[in-house]
Amino acid sequence: MSGECELCRLDELADGTSKGIIVTPGAHYADVILVRRGAEVYAWRNCCPHTGAPMEWQADQFLDYTGEYLQCGIHGALFRVDDGYCLRGPCVRQRLYSIAVVVRDGRVIALDADSLPRR
Repeated sequence: MSGECELCRLDELADGTSKGIIVTPGAHYADVILVRRGAEVYAWRNCCPHTGAPMEWQADQFLDYTGEYLQCGIHGALFRVDDGYCLRGPCVRQRLYSIAVVVRDGRVIALDADSLPRR
């Protein structure tokens, strides 16, 4: 394990919203997807299992219109926020790659910096 990496402050991620985090300097798309549900924060690599493409359809827009599911902006695949399982779309029954995070002292921290994607 290479150590921890701060991704953002918790107050930058409103409850019920998603946020893209760029880890790779100069990247055009977010490397990491964060979703907040109350006190819980979920983190995923920004990579659809179907094509490997980034999932946002606009900056920080990873949730469907109901705010319940992560949605791939290319093919509309829907993923559960809590476990990344695909419920609908061309990659049904596949999962997003999770990133272990913790909320500590008002910050969202990735527990293993080596698990963060680098483009």
